[in-house]
Amino acid sequence: MKSYDWGVQVANRHDAKNTEEFIYRAAVELMAARGYHGTTLRDVARAVGLQMSSIYYYFPSKQELLLAIMRRTMRDLRAFVEPPISAEGSFRARLTAGIRAHVLFHADRRLETLVTDSEIRALEGENRDEIIALRDAYSGLFLEVLEAGRRAGDFTFSDAHVATNALMTMCAGVAVWYQPEGRLSLPQIAEEFTRLYIRGVAASPAQPE
Repeated sequence: MKSYDWGVQVANRHDAKNTEEFIYRAAVELMAARGYHGTTLRDVARAVGLQMSSIYYYFPSKQELLLAIMRRTMRDLRAFVEPPISAEGSFRARLTAGIRAHVLFHADRRLETLVTDSEIRALEGENRDEIIALRDAYSGLFLEVLEAGRRAGDFTFSDAHVATNALMTMCAGVAVWYQPEGRLSLPQIAEEFTRLYIRGVAASPAQPE
C-alpha cells in the first residue's frame, strides 16, 4: 500500500490537476493534529498557498471537506478489507485475513483513519447518518463472519455485536501509536493483533490460520 502520511508538496501546489488533492491532504494533516474544530478553512488555504475563494470552489464548506475525507477513507477501507475477509476459506482464516487488512490500512493511512474515527461527532445531520451507515456496513463484514463462525462452533462469545465493537476499537488504535521506525514492522504488528483477537474468540486454542 502507498503511504498517505503526507507533507504538503509546496513546489507542486499550483498544479491545477492536483489542487483538490493538495487541499484534501492539507486538511487531513491539520485535522489529525488540531481536530476538526481547531482547523479552519483559512488554515487549509494557507497550507496550500491558495485564496479562500479557491478552497470554496472545491469544497463549499469545512463540513463538506470533512465529509469528503470520511467518504474516501471508508470507501478505501472497505475496498481493501472486503476481498480478504470474503474470500473462500474457514471462518478463522477469513477473520484473520480481515483483521490483518484492517490493521494494515489503519497504520498506513493513519492520519485519515484518525480523522474518520475521532471526528464523526463533528458531522451534522444527514452527513453523520451517511458515515455511520458506511461504518456499520463495514463492521458488518466482521459481524457476519463472527456470527457464522460461532454457529459453526469455531468461535465462542456471548454477544457478536460486543465482539465486533471490541475488535473495531482494538484494531483502530494502531493509527494512534504506530510509527514506521518502531521496534516491530507493520506486518509483525498486524500478526500480533490477529493472534490476540483470534485466541480470545476461538472455541479451541488452535493458532489463527
